[in-house]
Amino acid sequence: MAELGVQADFLEKYKDAGRIWSGPSFLGYMEGLKALLAELPVSPAAIPTKEYHYSLTGNLDFVYGELLYSLTGTEGLLRDKAFPLQECYIRPLFSPSVALECGIRYRTKAGEEVARTCEVVRTDETGYILFTDYHRPL
Repeated sequence: MAELGVQADFLEKYKDAGRIWSGPSFLGYMEGLKALLAELPVSPAAIPTKEYHYSLTGNLDFVYGELLYSLTGTEGLLRDKAFPLQECYIRPLFSPSVALECGIRYRTKAGEEVARTCEVVRTDETGYILFTDYHRPL
């Protein structure tokens, strides 16, 4: 029953939030990101909103480390290629799973706006799954 309360609290807190956080780099939100992952309720289903090439399973510290490594590595790679970053963001997802989506919006040299995303779902009290296409981009 406690899980339902945590999920209801998370839903109430973030249901109308288009973005939980937005900024120029995930390095500016490192501690907040870990706290946000810890706050994520257990999802009834671990289903991402789109297909990803990689899924990494582990506890909070493992998934936080892999998520931060992947996001900041992707940021650096895009900056090295001189792609202007528009926004780094975190937003809640509620269907089909309760999840967090972390994304990087940028413009290609041709001017096309592109977003790279990954999702984190909590599977049980200590388990998380990170869904990503851009694991270890360096």
